[in-house]
Amino acid sequence: MMKTFKYLWSFGCLLWLPLWAMCQQPAPFKWNVLRVKGLLLSVPAAQDVPLLCRFIKEALVAEGVNTLALRIEYVYQFKSDPEVAERNSISETDLKQIVKACKDAGIRFIPTMNLLAHQSEQTEIGPLLKKYPQLDESPDYNPPVPWKDGGMFDFYSKCLCPLHPDLFKIIFPLMDELIDVCGADAFHVGLDEAWIIGYNKCPRCGGKDPAELFAGYVTALHQHLKEKKCQMWMWSDRLIDGKETNLLAWQASMNNTARAIDMIPKDIMICDWKYEDAPPTPGYFAIKGFQVLPSACAKTEVALAQLEQVYAARKNGLRADFSRTLAERMPGVFETMWVNTREFIDGYYNRKGVRKGTQDNVDAFKALFAEIRKKEKL
Repeated sequence: MMKTFKYLWSFGCLLWLPLWAMCQQPAPFKWNVLRVKGLLLSVPAAQDVPLLCRFIKEALVAEGVNTLALRIEYVYQFKSDPEVAERNSISETDLKQIVKACKDAGIRFIPTMNLLAHQSEQTEIGPLLKKYPQLDESPDYNPPVPWKDGGMFDFYSKCLCPLHPDLFKIIFPLMDELIDVCGADAFHVGLDEAWIIGYNKCPRCGGKDPAELFAGYVTALHQHLKEKKCQMWMWSDRLIDGKETNLLAWQASMNNTARAIDMIPKDIMICDWKYEDAPPTPGYFAIKGFQVLPSACAKTEVALAQLEQVYAARKNGLRADFSRTLAERMPGVFETMWVNTREFIDGYYNRKGVRKGTQDNVDAFKALFAEIRKKEKL
């Protein structure tokens, strides 16, 4: 009887072995199905939270959006540090309503903060540096009042000092609060347009290699988020050499931070914003080992050209295992909006009074996601 049982058991295992082996194989790679179909919006005014929640459930689902990043910044009533909140900030209840709307719609929600540059605006210092002026990388170098555009190589915005001993004990609780309230599994830390890093008069950073400073700061943020079981997202521009690529400032680095690309963890999601045209920089990040999301804004032709780069890389992923690995580093796109959220929603529904710039944003978003839906039907 025992021999019979062993025989039957062995025979059964042989029957199940092919099925088990099939289960171990990776799922068929579909070049036309994007894993990330993302959108960036600004945090709404408190009175517009219900409007955004309806828009998420109705319009974003219909468009095919599966990832929503919200630029919360300091427009939130932080319990961990109430004094850094902007005026008219949204509450925890407001934020949880937005998060719930995303969850109900099957949309991944990603909170977003600027954690290096953009600590000042045209005529005033931002809320973090107002309360903690010691974090200012360049306290002697302030925005002109009244503000004027000095060109692409002049002052832009204040930056935090990445080596200040108080920095992490101030910003980590803010990050943690948003992560916990949102139940987030990813966090966008910004890091774009950091023009003031390694400032020569900073007693901590002066004379140090800007690439090493930037890489050290990125790595510290990444480590903290890893401990929170959160994927780190960041903008791409400080990792691109503006001189070598001729992309110059704004969407690339002219302050010697680009070499940091070889010094930071590879599991960071790079959001490669390019708004004027579509240079092949997403492929650069993919070859370097990062996942990358081309990120357009208000130009439809740019958004569609970036999407074609993604599809071209993913089609080539059918050739070989290495190419497939490379293709999988192009998981989708991340359309960005820097306009008022209510105005964006009004533009989406073709309501009167919407500015042309906002309408251009809306039109690019619609065209991009219409093309994605078309490709997914192939």
